[in-house]
Amino acid sequence: MIGENLIAFFLLYVRPVTAVGRILDRGRLWFAIAVALAVSLAQHAFDVPFKIEATDLEIAALRFISYFPHGYLAPLLAVAIAFVPALILLRSLTGHGSFSTLMQSNYAQMAMTALTVWAVAYLPIALLPMFKIDYGPIPHMIASAYFTILMAVVVRSVFGTGWFLSIGMAAVGWCVSVGACALSGVAGHLSGYFLSPFVLYYLYYMFNSDVRGLGDALRSRQHFRQQLEIATNNPHDADAHYQLGLIHQKRHQYSEAVSRYRRATEIDPREADPHFQLGRIARLQKRLDEALQELKLAVSLDEKLSQGDVVRELGAAYFESGKIEEAAAALEKFVNRREYDPEGLYWYGRTLAQLGRKAEAKEMFQRAIEAVKTMPSHRRAETRVWGSQSKSELRKLV
Repeated sequence: MIGENLIAFFLLYVRPVTAVGRILDRGRLWFAIAVALAVSLAQHAFDVPFKIEATDLEIAALRFISYFPHGYLAPLLAVAIAFVPALILLRSLTGHGSFSTLMQSNYAQMAMTALTVWAVAYLPIALLPMFKIDYGPIPHMIASAYFTILMAVVVRSVFGTGWFLSIGMAAVGWCVSVGACALSGVAGHLSGYFLSPFVLYYLYYMFNSDVRGLGDALRSRQHFRQQLEIATNNPHDADAHYQLGLIHQKRHQYSEAVSRYRRATEIDPREADPHFQLGRIARLQKRLDEALQELKLAVSLDEKLSQGDVVRELGAAYFESGKIEEAAAALEKFVNRREYDPEGLYWYGRTLAQLGRKAEAKEMFQRAIEAVKTMPSHRRAETRVWGSQSKSELRKLV
């Protein structure tokens, strides 16, 4: 177990996406805390003052960047108490669930990966004094930037967001941590009262069950993943490979997802769902001929599947391939069945615009915008992009 965690730790330097996936699947919170503590202790083991003069505001910022000369617990508390909850709050504010629910389901895995990532980012800084290297704040700033980039990989893997949003969320979380450190500096010695045994016991008594519940979701996910891995030993179990493919696909680990889906199709060639997902990935990667082949095969294998999202994906793939007439036929069929699907309406609108049917295209874009507005709150965040893109297409048609 320790060996697997150490491999994932050092793999973060060379293959961060793969490493984050391993940490989420097999990582241990105690290991993350241990390595973060070790790096922080090493970082504060030598009295190497900064060779700069700083204002109070700069000192507050450097407190998060270097955590010097404050206690070795400061960086870990900043990550666990400010950084991770800030990321989860941002996720909640974008309409993906309540803050309390997201905390229960995502806090433990986010904290585990964040502490590990922090240790990886700051390990070189902790080693510099051992070689008697005189350094200023620049290495700390580089480490902070590296930490933010690695956390963007974590956000992307856990929440399935795109790169732009993931980097933005990680950067905002970093700023919140700087603010939290500034507030702790203003509090001064008052913050020490929170470490009173009476206060700690009261907090433990009040929130014991909630804190223990934070780890349940992580253990459940890891146990589910382990059971799927065990199930793949059965040469006749295609669904285990398919489910593992979905996990990799959400994390944007497309090569691993494709490998799982391919194995599922080898075990059961009549199963349509893996072909559907292979088509989606191929379309995303602009391998359009392969996408069309997989999507058409999925439609032919399952009549029920052919009435759902696969037809929308097929229509979009036809459109991107320049086969506009075929795209129109597929998307018209989909929109007639799913009148309130904003993604399908958006692609049908673009197809109609390409065919010169501007009035009908405008109607589709307006329906897509309205469909997003009337979506349930938990779906609105996922479909918002189609509303904004429909607005852009409408402006082109004016």
